[in-house]
Amino acid sequence: MLSMLSILSVLNLTSSNASSPLQSAVITMKPLPFPLALNIGTDIVHLPRITRLIHRRDYLTRFTRRILNDHEQHDFRTRFALLGATNPPNERPLPSATEMARWLAGRFAAKEAARKAAPNGAASLGWKDVMVRVSETDRGRPEVVYMDGETARIGKLSISHDGDYVVATVLAAG
Repeated sequence: MLSMLSILSVLNLTSSNASSPLQSAVITMKPLPFPLALNIGTDIVHLPRITRLIHRRDYLTRFTRRILNDHEQHDFRTRFALLGATNPPNERPLPSATEMARWLAGRFAAKEAARKAAPNGAASLGWKDVMVRVSETDRGRPEVVYMDGETARIGKLSISHDGDYVVATVLAAG
């Protein structure tokens, strides 16, 4: 197996012809593994798919019970309990079915991304073993909480809604 030095000499990239001290250091430094095992997961959801699912007769309740844990189900019911009610004047507009589909698609994408980022893979976690919440300490950013062991672990979540798509990416330490 070729050493890094022999590869550099073959490529004629020795530190003597490097253009700067920083470049010289980069060329000659030995790569080390990152100190923490990091896992990343990404998922994309087509919003019309979720919209179709929740409009199927009697499917909304079954869908939410399958993917949301008790805390998330409470959040869902609180947020969307007024759907279909009439809104008194001068009050905040009521959520729409589209907003509900976007919220559920976001949770679905985030949980699937979190399952993919899990140290033991998606098969090691159920839907309810991952909770999506708003961070209490990180300026209200969304995060995922892995609740599959004795202690809950937090993963970083980035989520984006754009048109008919919702994309979520999770970074978790393994």
